Amino acid sequence: MQGLGKNSNRQKARNRYWVFGYHPVKAALLNPNRVSHRLILTQNAANKLQQDINTLDDLNPEIQPSKFIADLLVSGATHQGFALEVEPLPEYRFDNLDLNNGPLKPVVLLDQVTDPQNVGAILRSAEAFFAKAVIATTRNTPVESGVLAKASSGAIERIPLIRISNLSVAMKVLKENGCWLIGLDPLAEDELENVLLSTSDVNIGFVMGAEGRGLRESVRKQCDYLAKITIKTTIDSLNVSNAATICLYSAHVIRNKSN
Repeated sequence: MQGLGKNSNRQKARNRYWVFGYHPVKAALLNPNRVSHRLILTQNAANKLQQDINTLDDLNPEIQPSKFIADLLVSGATHQGFALEVEPLPEYRFDNLDLNNGPLKPVVLLDQVTDPQNVGAILRSAEAFFAKAVIATTRNTPVESGVLAKASSGAIERIPLIRISNLSVAMKVLKENGCWLIGLDPLAEDELENVLLSTSDVNIGFVMGAEGRGLRESVRKQCDYLAKITIKTTIDSLNVSNAATICLYSAHVIRNKSN
């Protein structure tokens, strides 16, 4: 048993990563579910954080020059004087997702979206426009990282990123629980706005495919609707995170008008 404990601690240490930037670090420090280990700040960053969260006494920050922080991180990381070593967030289980608790809020399902910048940006939009969760597969999805946290601007601390082994199974369960799934496809016949108008009083999920490949055929077949975002004909398609933002914003506006 002692050996198991030691292995577990070593595994946690291997999985640690650096959150960087003002908003991601502040959000991580304010998240009671986040386990952090080492906080490194420039003096200016420490002064700002002191003003925002009142006290740094319990955090024991190390005050270091900007270059010291930059050398800890991936090349080109914009840290703004803030770095926090953390463990990954506790797993949020798919079967704990309750679509019927509270107001109708969409979920976002990602079909092999592999770019951490895109996943982070989708989390940010999910929080901005009142989504319930983002669901992605364990494989072919980026691991939790500083880049992903930075792109989410701290939203990763507040919006569940639920990882599941099989997207098709998750889609089936959602549909059985009254969720209508809208797959985004630039070649679809139905326009997004029309689909959202017809589903304004039910739970919905937006199913987003990877750039280039789009939705896999097996995923497309399980969608209740396929919808397109109407764009200028000189553009083939939108970045997946931009498309997710438009979907979530449009759903929010249409549902508010319906109410």
